[in-house]
Amino acid sequence: MKVCIFGAGAIGGFAASYLSRAGHEISLISRGANLKAFQNTGLTLSHAGDTSTVHPIATDNPADIGQVDIVLVTVKGPALTDVGAYIQPLLGDETQVIFAMNGIPWWYDIVMGRGQATSGKLLDRGGQLQHTVGIERIIGCVVDCPAAVSSPGFVICKRGTKGKFTIGAPRSMNNPRVGILSGILEDAQMLAPISSNIEQEIWAKLIVNLSRSPLAVLTGVDEMELAKHSETTEITREMVNEATLVARSHGIQLHLNWDQLLNIEYRSEHRSSMLQDWDFQRPMEIDSIIKIVSLFGKEASIKTPTIDRILALLTIKARQVGLYY
Repeated sequence: MKVCIFGAGAIGGFAASYLSRAGHEISLISRGANLKAFQNTGLTLSHAGDTSTVHPIATDNPADIGQVDIVLVTVKGPALTDVGAYIQPLLGDETQVIFAMNGIPWWYDIVMGRGQATSGKLLDRGGQLQHTVGIERIIGCVVDCPAAVSSPGFVICKRGTKGKFTIGAPRSMNNPRVGILSGILEDAQMLAPISSNIEQEIWAKLIVNLSRSPLAVLTGVDEMELAKHSETTEITREMVNEATLVARSHGIQLHLNWDQLLNIEYRSEHRSSMLQDWDFQRPMEIDSIIKIVSLFGKEASIKTPTIDRILALLTIKARQVGLYY
């Protein structure tokens, strides 16, 4: 299979390494120091006691690659505009596009049949993704893989278990190719369970990100340190409760495991994806992880005071250094 990883950071690099070693023809869309490293020395992954290097094609121009079978989009939310602008050369009639991203996806309101267009207006401004990619090609994906880029071209994942990529077609689509894609990921030694309700999975992961990532940026500490303090765990509880009510207004019933959400025994010293972005002064996924929930709450007349306050503080902090507009 020809697979293009659009946005080869931590998660994209992790997947690219395993897919490449499984014999697939892998290409990477990247830029900056990562791109130079990929082109000069390859992509190196350290995971589960094993370190290996692969040498996929790497470029910043999708036109250099042409049409592929699968596009795995692993960029952060602020980079979606670039995806919409440059993805066209990768797309053939049968190409499937897997969006493996944090938070509410840009296509959410469309497939949920909601009269509102909040997710599209916020996350696909100008509607370029909807126009170029369409809905028929989309596969939703929720990732559980705490990987990080330790240096250009070098990805590390300290957890010894397999990377998990839960996939599923949007609820309004019946896409028989989901099973094929799952098999490709599984054959490459990743976990790829199929969900018949990927929107439910998206909200379940969003709850975790929402309850940790913004607080991590505001405090500068890892997930384990956050769980040591009753004050921060209480803020976490309030944010989760508010988001759960918002999800319920969309017909999403979340079954929360408070012990896993709050107990330090289920935490690690992992610096969340949003905190890693702050560390490297990159734009953060504020819109898709926290602002969207606040907006959904207002639409449903559900009060989200703690989420709104944390959003306000996070916005101010990001704007002060030019990372949010």
